[in-house]
Amino acid sequence: MLGVLDIGSEKISCFIAEIEKNNKPKIIGIGYRKSEGIKSGVIADMELAQASITSAIQAAEKYSGKTLDEFIVNFSSNTIQSNLLNLTVSLDGNEINTEDLKNINKKIREINFGKDRILLHKISTSYTIDNQRGITNPFGMKGNQLVAGYNLVTASKNAIDNFVKCLSICRVKIRNIVATPYAAGLGCLTDDDFLIGTTVIDIGAENTSIATFSNNKLIYTNVFEIGGKNISSDIAKGLSTPIHEADRLKILYGSNLNPNEEDNLINIPLTGDENHTTTYKVPKKVLNNIITSRIQEIFGIVKSKINKSILNKNFTNNIVLTGNTSQLQGCLNIASNIFGTTVRLGKPIGIKKLAENMSGPGFSVSAGLIKFKMLEENLNKNYTNLVAKNSFIWKKFGSWIKESFL
Repeated sequence: MLGVLDIGSEKISCFIAEIEKNNKPKIIGIGYRKSEGIKSGVIADMELAQASITSAIQAAEKYSGKTLDEFIVNFSSNTIQSNLLNLTVSLDGNEINTEDLKNINKKIREINFGKDRILLHKISTSYTIDNQRGITNPFGMKGNQLVAGYNLVTASKNAIDNFVKCLSICRVKIRNIVATPYAAGLGCLTDDDFLIGTTVIDIGAENTSIATFSNNKLIYTNVFEIGGKNISSDIAKGLSTPIHEADRLKILYGSNLNPNEEDNLINIPLTGDENHTTTYKVPKKVLNNIITSRIQEIFGIVKSKINKSILNKNFTNNIVLTGNTSQLQGCLNIASNIFGTTVRLGKPIGIKKLAENMSGPGFSVSAGLIKFKMLEENLNKNYTNLVAKNSFIWKKFGSWIKESFL
């Protein structure tokens, strides 16, 4: 049995799944509630957040008839950062053994990320022996120098501490904390996407997250505070309409940014009118321009962040959009123009019995948290196979495998 919690700024989703004999997850319980007390992915009001989280869990437990106390949860904050580095170990022509690999992990533990930073993920991305690249398992190989590439994903320690405290008050035992962009990619990408190099852009309510995968590894991630609510705010300010009407206009008209309809007039309710009877008309292109401007800004920031990282432009050749805001159909065309490539919409894949209304881009993170469990299970299986060789060295190496890939 597996429970996952997707804690966002707009909604909190709880999935309960059974793991079948073929190691495939089947959803048996679903609950989601409007998110309160969460601002840009972090706790803003402890009591409101607790109520929302508890309510979502109770709904999923009632649906499934099961009770859980342990969950895999996501964390989304603009404090999430990728630290890409290469660590070097001298071999002097000897075989790589567990001590060499332990030295790498020791070097990672000695890295000072700052007193307000905490390590979320330590992901091995590459191995190079004497300039020979593409090595996936260096154990037992000979060489003079081993270079190990890592993506160390960190976040604000204070934000994580508040997050953990909130969940503990909800009597939630945390099995794993997964960075939201990592989970989004795991939830909606295909095997080919992971291999060839793909960037996932998850546009949430208040945050947009970036995750780049290549050779089946997460090699870059970033989060910044702009999302769908910013688009609604722009509409409310630009058209002098209440925020709930701005949300409605965004969903109703923003999902069809059709240039052929730009001269059509649409009714805009005026702010301050309690009865919502006072309206005025504007050309649809005015609304489209407001929406398009903010979406262009989001993708421009994504492109800039990737270009400023150590990644190259090849990682924007394959783009997948996910998250609720990505369902604005204009997003695909705008992203395609900015990145100069085809862009597709990413939805949850590989999850059985997922209700139709929860199989859209807004639930990719929830699916990814379940997939994270599958990743963990596969690594544990590798570890078990190694231990079965009845070798102390293999057992130690198996432990290193589990430490280096999550």
